[in-house]
Amino acid sequence: MNIETLQHFIDTFNREVVDSGFKRDLDDFSSSLPASQANILALRDIAEKVLVSLERIYNGDLPAGFKILLPKAAAPPFTNAPHDEKLLELISNKEITQAEFYAQLTQLIAQLQDQISTNIDQISKIESFIEPYLNEDIERLAEGDNAVISIIFNEEKTISSLSNFTKTVAAWNRALPIYHQLVKSDPPDDVHLVEIQNGSIDLIVNLNVDVALDMAELFKIGFSVFAAYLSYKKVAKPIIDSYYGNKQLIALEEEREKLLLENIGEAVRGALMNQHKKAKKANKSIDATAVEKKVELVANLVTSHIVHGNDLKLLALPGCTDDSTPKPAYAEELREQSAVARLNLRQIPAESQMKLLEVYGKIGDTAD
Repeated sequence: MNIETLQHFIDTFNREVVDSGFKRDLDDFSSSLPASQANILALRDIAEKVLVSLERIYNGDLPAGFKILLPKAAAPPFTNAPHDEKLLELISNKEITQAEFYAQLTQLIAQLQDQISTNIDQISKIESFIEPYLNEDIERLAEGDNAVISIIFNEEKTISSLSNFTKTVAAWNRALPIYHQLVKSDPPDDVHLVEIQNGSIDLIVNLNVDVALDMAELFKIGFSVFAAYLSYKKVAKPIIDSYYGNKQLIALEEEREKLLLENIGEAVRGALMNQHKKAKKANKSIDATAVEKKVELVANLVTSHIVHGNDLKLLALPGCTDDSTPKPAYAEELREQSAVARLNLRQIPAESQMKLLEVYGKIGDTAD
């Protein structure tokens, strides 16, 4: 197990459960429940606030992270239990008595508190154990100029088929050195495979730190534009329904959707071309042969990776002490844009997802 990956998921747990205020809010709700026992509106407000937080957590990266952190824990992760479903069922029950609503809500919050406290203790032990190894690994990275990234494959067809996965890896193996050539003048080293992890399949690789940071920026833009398209898809249907068959308005919406769909690939290609031009302006030695073809190949792979619901994470950066020190914001901004895009993707209909795949094809096609 890669140390940086373990730390990444520990950070995910702390961010989603502790830093977000979720655990604190649970403790506050638990303390205030007795005073609200006779106020059904206050009880429902508490239940709805807890449900919003649970839905955010259950639809995020933490459940997958728990599978890495606590695969065989005696006390399982709190996300293994359907707390969100039970709470939604409670809120939706219009016939339940106030006393029973209070009793069930109190029990559910107490169970959550107990499980989360246990998980905090378990993860704290893991963090204490890996800390010296993590520090040593970071020191090792600081001696070179490599960053560690995780190329994550979630799509079922990719991770369940050796043929598809082999084709996908071949595409990345071809694209990563080409991307390096677009933004750096020095020849790329062979991509060093640090580790392969399962569940989803994560390829943990080393890349030149400048290339890795540029790639993080490229994916951040891709996720952002993709999320904008998906947000449109979520709100478009009720708007189109309100046109009551007006052909002109419907045609305008269809054209808007077409342009937004095309803009996903165009935005990634444009951002990549701008990266190359900026790098070339700063360093005349960067290779300028077949730039458009190289940009097309890399952009197609990046876009296809994104629309399939896959991910990319920046796990570790070499340490620096001068003004050029890479900031943690790179990784956090990438994570935020990715999380929004993948959540929105899960919320659109299957036919809309198929349209995305029809436009952008299968991962690996650009490697042929």
